[in-house]
Amino acid sequence: MNLMVDAMAMEPKPIMWAPLEAEEVDNLPTRVRRHLGEQVRDGDEWLVIHASWPFGGMVDRLNRLTRMRTELPWRPGQDLDRMLAWLVAAGSGVETELAVDNLELRRAYLDETPTLTAVQIHHMSGLTSRNTSEPASRWKSEGKTFAVRVGRRDLYPAFQFEDGAPRPVVRGVLAALPDSMTGWQKALWFASGNGWLDGDEPQQRLHDGELVVAAARQLSEPARG
Repeated sequence: MNLMVDAMAMEPKPIMWAPLEAEEVDNLPTRVRRHLGEQVRDGDEWLVIHASWPFGGMVDRLNRLTRMRTELPWRPGQDLDRMLAWLVAAGSGVETELAVDNLELRRAYLDETPTLTAVQIHHMSGLTSRNTSEPASRWKSEGKTFAVRVGRRDLYPAFQFEDGAPRPVVRGVLAALPDSMTGWQKALWFASGNGWLDGDEPQQRLHDGELVVAAARQLSEPARG
C-alpha cells in the first residue's frame, strides 16, 4: 500500500494553463505588465500557467532555440531528442547551457559568414560535368578547403576561394591546425580574434600567409612555461 502511495506521489503533475481575456490583461498589475510588455498587440495570446516544476527555465531555453535557424546541424532524431530532453530537464546544467550556446554560436556564424554550396563551387570552378559535388568534395579531401556540416549538406566558407579555386594559403593553415579539429571548430577559429595576429581574425589576414600558418601551429604545439 505504501509503495502505491509513493508511486502516485512521484507521478508528474500536468501543466495547468488558461488564456486571459482582453479585459483581464488590461487589469493585470502594473509590475506584471511592465515585466511582460506594456503594449498588447492584436493577436497576442496571454496565458496564466501553473507548473509543479521549474517551467521558467524551459521557456527561456525554448526562446533561445526558436531564434536559431532550422538549418542548424541537428541530426534528425538523435540531436532533436537530446534538445527536447534538455528543454524539459529540471534546472539548466552546464552541459545544457554549453550545447545551446554552441548552437547559438553556429547560428551567428552562418548569419555573418558567407558560405557556398558544392553546386555553387561547381559553377564557380567552370566545370561542366554533371557531378556537382566536384570539385568541392575533392578539394576538401585533399585538405585544400574545409566545410561545416549543416543539416545533410556541407557549406564551404567563401573566404577560402579566389578566382574560382581554393586560396593556396588555406591549405597551409589547415595542415597546421590539429587533425582532431572538426569543421565547425576550424570555422570558429578562422572567425575568432587571435592574439598571434594582433587580435585580428585569421580569415581577415590570409594575405599574411606565414603569420596565419604560424598562428594555427600554436594550437598544436605544447604550452611552454
